[in-house]
Amino acid sequence: MNRTIATVIIEDDPMVLELHRQYTNKIKEYYLTGFSICGEDGLRLIEEKRPQLAIIDIYLPGINGLQVLKYIRSQGWNTDVILVTAAHDTESVQQGIQYGAVDYIVKPFTFQRYKKALSKYRQYFEKLHAGEKFMSQQEIDALKVNETGDRPDPAREINPLKSNAADNTPGLPKGLQQTTLDMIVEVLQQKQGYFTAREISENTGISRITVKRYFNYLLDNGWLKAILSYGPIGRPLEKYIITKEFIN
Repeated sequence: MNRTIATVIIEDDPMVLELHRQYTNKIKEYYLTGFSICGEDGLRLIEEKRPQLAIIDIYLPGINGLQVLKYIRSQGWNTDVILVTAAHDTESVQQGIQYGAVDYIVKPFTFQRYKKALSKYRQYFEKLHAGEKFMSQQEIDALKVNETGDRPDPAREINPLKSNAADNTPGLPKGLQQTTLDMIVEVLQQKQGYFTAREISENTGISRITVKRYFNYLLDNGWLKAILSYGPIGRPLEKYIITKEFIN
């Protein structure tokens, strides 16, 4: 029997906060019990609501998300944490894992990646609340929420940045075409440093919306990385770069 998962969000960027809310509301078995824009208020919210899950940014005003996570653990609160953050330095990732984050999502992210994290957590949550007093080793192994076993293995799969239409490239998600991917890849191979979807659209003649769909596929498989570049005014600009493992 499915159980609802009480969730809070701690995020200081209003646009990202709204994105979290929209994404979470699309996924069954989750309901939002509150949100906060800073770490101190977020801790008070968690202490009051005692949700099963908290989705937390690291870069927060006042105490940061890692400190929030550490405090949750020190208090013994039964709240799991998914970190969703632009912080992707090794130290932050290591601390997030050490303090017990069940998943770590780097901004900017796709709905598919967000949904995957919440779907895995739901499976984890339901297994823990199945009413069984004891668990087998196999069941314990299956509890690893951030297990990456279903992610394509670059060592065994063809690298899309080195392939062409003649290769036996693994099947693409529905709606994506190999010929279009090849056109985008050909342009990406010439890029050094960061680039935008608009640049690739102009280089290929493919619409920016379509380019973004293929970028999401490459992002989900770890073949591109993305950052948000903040200017003096307006919305942040999303920029991309090819990962080192696909350059080598």
